[in-house]
Amino acid sequence: MVLQKQIKIKNSKKNNLDHPSVIKRRQLKDADKQEKKKVIKKKMDLKNIAFGGISKKSVLYFTKNLAILIKTGSTLIESLSVLEDQLTGKFKVTVADIISQVQKGIGLSEALKKYPKVFSEIYVNIVRIGEESGTLDKNLKYLAGQLEKNYKLKKQIIGAMIYPMIILGGTVLLAGGVGIFILPKISQMFKNFQVKLPLTTRIMIVISDFFQNHGILAVSVVIVAIVLLVVLSRMRVIKPFLHGLILKLPVIGRVSKNYNLTMFYRSMSILLQTGSTVDEALSVCSLTVTNIKYKRFIENTYKQIKGGGSLYDIILNNKKLIPPTDSQIINVGEESGTMADSFTYVAEIRDDELNDITKNLSVLLEPILFILLGIAVGLLAMSIIAPIYSITESF
Repeated sequence: MVLQKQIKIKNSKKNNLDHPSVIKRRQLKDADKQEKKKVIKKKMDLKNIAFGGISKKSVLYFTKNLAILIKTGSTLIESLSVLEDQLTGKFKVTVADIISQVQKGIGLSEALKKYPKVFSEIYVNIVRIGEESGTLDKNLKYLAGQLEKNYKLKKQIIGAMIYPMIILGGTVLLAGGVGIFILPKISQMFKNFQVKLPLTTRIMIVISDFFQNHGILAVSVVIVAIVLLVVLSRMRVIKPFLHGLILKLPVIGRVSKNYNLTMFYRSMSILLQTGSTVDEALSVCSLTVTNIKYKRFIENTYKQIKGGGSLYDIILNNKKLIPPTDSQIINVGEESGTMADSFTYVAEIRDDELNDITKNLSVLLEPILFILLGIAVGLLAMSIIAPIYSITESF
């Protein structure tokens, strides 16, 4: 009897668990748990966003992997979903939003356009052309190749500038150390002996006293001066003059010229290879260069091409910006209908020259750096030794 009652109770519980209302409550509970997990995950992703933006290297790997996945037969949404699972932080949230837009029927290029700080206008245009022509995987492969070259180029230039920056930084620290720690101790001695001080010594003592007595104000003045210089360098009136001056400098000018030409030529090459017309390519190429002189040249070239001008004639009239060798190669490409190849060749020429300069940048800048270092050390030495020599002569 007892056993029969236990069996009845168990069957009753089982029947209750299978009741539709119980099943519905359980489903709602599970859905609530899943929603909470999604909220927590989203919060974690939003926290990760605070730690910087999306690096060029991340965009490069994203593009390369997307091209491979699409080429191997995966659909666009499948490919993006696979990449999203591998990402973290801000980029993960960005790709998740892109997937959401693509699922709604929006084109990939339109979805990418929402993030101009991550995907440049050239990037979006190449993707758009790939979508329209059915060669998205091919265009993404071209794009990944160019992004990799640009990334390595920038890395190489930064690496080449480290040594000169260390020398200049060391000179500034030396001058600062003498001014803050040595001059205050010996300046009192100079005053006691009433020695006539050279102009350089007097200037250094005034600066040293200012930093000693008004440290916070002095640091504030330096910061304001740096900010002011940055703001002035970006002003429309001053920027062309400053960028023109950079192009005329002995070594830095060659680096700037070859870098801007490489970026311009590469952009033209990939845009023409992926189906853009010359005027379409020029309309976005000005965004890839950093020097205002080249930016304005590209913008003016675009206007003249739209007006029916010849690219070769326009380039030929700008010999200060475009070397004659490059002009001739582009002319051959324009006449033979192989302009994309011509821009690839001239990009390689400028890239090779830039590589040679950056590899030997330390050697090329050494004489200038040592002259500057010698002047700085000489002024510091004269500012301290000359008054001491005057004191010894007075005895």
